[in-house]
Amino acid sequence: MIGLVRTKEARFLDLWDKERADVQPVEKFGIKFMSVGFLLGEQQSLSLQSGLIDLLLVRLLHNVAWGKLDHLIIDLPPGTADLQQQLMQRTKLDGVLLVVTPQDVAHLDAKKVIDLCRRVNVPVLGAVENMSGFVCPCCGERTEIFPHVAFERSIWALGIEKLAELPFDPKIDASSFSGLAEAVGDR
Repeated sequence: MIGLVRTKEARFLDLWDKERADVQPVEKFGIKFMSVGFLLGEQQSLSLQSGLIDLLLVRLLHNVAWGKLDHLIIDLPPGTADLQQQLMQRTKLDGVLLVVTPQDVAHLDAKKVIDLCRRVNVPVLGAVENMSGFVCPCCGERTEIFPHVAFERSIWALGIEKLAELPFDPKIDASSFSGLAEAVGDR
């Protein structure tokens, strides 16, 4: 989404180097970024056992030369796997912001994350519904892409606040590769 791509494949993944304790983040738009994607080539997969995931997590959290931060935002894949659980054990999170699509399966996955957060006392700040319909660029008519999840099966029924609905917008995808993704405003 920010137009950063590493095409050169890594020969190995350096999870710890006592000679080089701090990894330098990438800065763009005045924001510092770090991603496992910056450590591997774009086409390389990452397959680590849980102990090594923990080591990678430590490296990305504590061995990056962040400097003074106002906020640290961590973008994770959906689910409640080792990575999410270890993150919640290793650091004090001020809160979690969920992103869901308006589908039953997305809400089911998000409910599991909510349950995990509640069990470890991490506040859920709210959720954003992504791909919430499609607004035609020609006529402005809104079309639902996915059948909406029934309210009683949704995370909204658990009292999670819906912070925004973002429609699917091809302009965002088209502009994201350049790293100049358009901001989405009220429509």
